[in-house]
Amino acid sequence: MRTLLISGIFVVFIIVQLLRGADGKRIVDGDGSGYYAYLTTVFIHKTIDFNTVFNYERSRRGLEYTGHYFHQHEDVLINKYYLGTALLIMPFFLIALFYSIVIGMPPDGYNILFQYTVALAAAFYTAFGMVVINRLLKAYNISKKLSLFTILLLLFGTNLFHYTFLDPAFSHVYSFAAIALFLLASKHFFMHYSKRSLFVAAFALGMVGLIRPANLMIVFALPFLAGSLVNLKEAAIQLIGNKKRFVTAFIIFGITIGLQFMFYFLQTGRFLIWSYQQEGFYFTNPAFFDFLFSYRKGFFIYTPLMLLLFPALIVLWKSSRHQFFSFSGFFLLVVYVLSSWWNWFYGDSFGMRPMVDYYALFAIVLAFLLQKIEKRKVVASAVALFAIAAIGLNLLQTYQYQVRILHPDAMTKEKYWYVFLKTAEPYKNVLGGFPEAYYGSLDQHDRQSYFLNMEERAVPWSFSGIAVALDAFSGKQVAQLNNNLQYSPTLILEGDNLRKSEHPIYTEVQVSFREFEPNNALGALLVYAATNKNNELLFYKSFKMKDMPDFKVGIWRTAEFGFSVPAWTSDLHQLKVYIWNKELQEFQIDDFNVCFHFPPDKTVDNL
Repeated sequence: MRTLLISGIFVVFIIVQLLRGADGKRIVDGDGSGYYAYLTTVFIHKTIDFNTVFNYERSRRGLEYTGHYFHQHEDVLINKYYLGTALLIMPFFLIALFYSIVIGMPPDGYNILFQYTVALAAAFYTAFGMVVINRLLKAYNISKKLSLFTILLLLFGTNLFHYTFLDPAFSHVYSFAAIALFLLASKHFFMHYSKRSLFVAAFALGMVGLIRPANLMIVFALPFLAGSLVNLKEAAIQLIGNKKRFVTAFIIFGITIGLQFMFYFLQTGRFLIWSYQQEGFYFTNPAFFDFLFSYRKGFFIYTPLMLLLFPALIVLWKSSRHQFFSFSGFFLLVVYVLSSWWNWFYGDSFGMRPMVDYYALFAIVLAFLLQKIEKRKVVASAVALFAIAAIGLNLLQTYQYQVRILHPDAMTKEKYWYVFLKTAEPYKNVLGGFPEAYYGSLDQHDRQSYFLNMEERAVPWSFSGIAVALDAFSGKQVAQLNNNLQYSPTLILEGDNLRKSEHPIYTEVQVSFREFEPNNALGALLVYAATNKNNELLFYKSFKMKDMPDFKVGIWRTAEFGFSVPAWTSDLHQLKVYIWNKELQEFQIDDFNVCFHFPPDKTVDNL
């Protein structure tokens, strides 16, 4: 079984990497770049200050790059992510570094060898996690056939596939493997009370925290693994009764997770730092239902295979009330905590990505269901058909996400069904986004607002394309964009209008628009462009003005945008905000409003 699992995953790895073609040059991307940055910082640039990597990434990634995972701490730039993911990738990184030097490729940490070795690392740890799950299911007396079927469901029927083969630098595959090892070692400890199992569990738990600290709540799954209160109490007695063993396990856990605190100390002279500056949890207002069922990122919407957890809970209820309540309680805890994060949809990502980390535990419950219905042909056939459909949908939606048919963070019910099962070219990159989420309250920030109603000139706006329209959104004039007018009236700030800031600025924009032919404004973009004294771009960001194709004409609608931009420093000379009629279509705009929110310069960023 082990050979079959490992070889199968690496065959899929090879096929996917061949199919992705030129995309292989950007395997390390998004949040994955932040986790990976430890390796390039230490081994390529030989420093523990992330400033060098930030500047290199900015030159590599383009003008929209903000390095949101880096934060300034006194005179050094720190990484908000923990180093566990980088630590697990490190052996593969060093292989790429060695061969880059040998064959004369630039040892920059980002050439094609590094990209593919990161993908190889993810495939390796997924294979490791699957082998561990197989042993874990064996401990529950699940047959080889059902174990293999359960593992195949996890790989092909969930977004584990995506984070293994397409976004391999994200932390989730590595958390998945570490949690699987923790569960197996803990289960063996409950069965045999062995010293080895305890120490492996302590190390695995340390790695869980070193990769993604919030996942330390996996310890609350221990009552489920124990199987009963009697077993749980006996294990506690065994653990506490041998103080030397308990202390050793605690030291192993502490040394493992303590690598992060040691790195912080070397950087800043402090062991404890809250690296997620200006981010946090809304524990009194979790997005519980949205987390599970919304079209934006709902767990059960984008991973429908996990709907099998509901009939699996019925099986648990009938077989063991202890396991039913302990698993249900743990699942609710995980959803509550994860949905309380300020950015509950977790940014650009496929599906509800933090749930990937817990799939090893879910595999146990799914295997219980499969074992229960194995000999009931009608029910087993129905579950098999559902599983096949879920696998097909998962693989299709993985492809849709990869080619930007699914929007990375702003899906709605209307958008979802508009692109449902669609793969054709016209559906790619056609969906617009939402205003970016913001942690905290903008009401507490200073504001700088600029409004143009198209009725009269207003400093500091340009005033072009103005036309009389008795049915304007407000007043009697609009800005008319057409094949002769590519740019709307533009907000132009420079000189004293550019208030210096220490922190990123949140920008809100509202503009009303009207089309007279369907989707004339579909290609239009809102643009924010900042330049220096030499008229060189410092930062550039654009957004689709229209959310999705439709056939609404002759009516006024308001497009709303919200996004963070870099702090206005002394390098900034001029910035512009405008609508770019990129495809030279005819439509009108009115009531253009731009508001900049400045956070207080003095904020408490560190513990």
